[in-house]
Amino acid sequence: MSLFEVEAWKERMDERWFDTGAAMAEAGAVDLVSIEDDKVTAHVTGSVGDLYVVQLWAPAGEGLCTCPGFEKFGACKHQAAVVTAANTADLGKVRDRMARLRDGLALDSREALIERLIELARTQPAVLTALEGR
Repeated sequence: MSLFEVEAWKERMDERWFDTGAAMAEAGAVDLVSIEDDKVTAHVTGSVGDLYVVQLWAPAGEGLCTCPGFEKFGACKHQAAVVTAANTADLGKVRDRMARLRDGLALDSREALIERLIELARTQPAVLTALEGR
């Protein structure tokens, strides 16, 4: 059984966008980060190397992407890539990914976690902004 209704997602965008996204998924451009309830979060490497965050709600729900195309058109090839990748992935493995991360972080001391966050804030502007509460 597929997680996403492909035909419903195809109706949201130009057929070429969907086909390009499917090819991106087949080429390995999608990193499925988490599946929690009906929400899928993924990182997609775009055609020129930019990294986009995509969130989709299954089976045919709404979706978001951080790419300029999504902002302009409300749909994009990165969403199609995630639909394709999620429908062919080992969903159990993806669902367990964040649990494994939480378990691993729980083993660190408070100080070690703080240092990890500080290092991320130094090198990732979005993390700094989020941690500062802006």
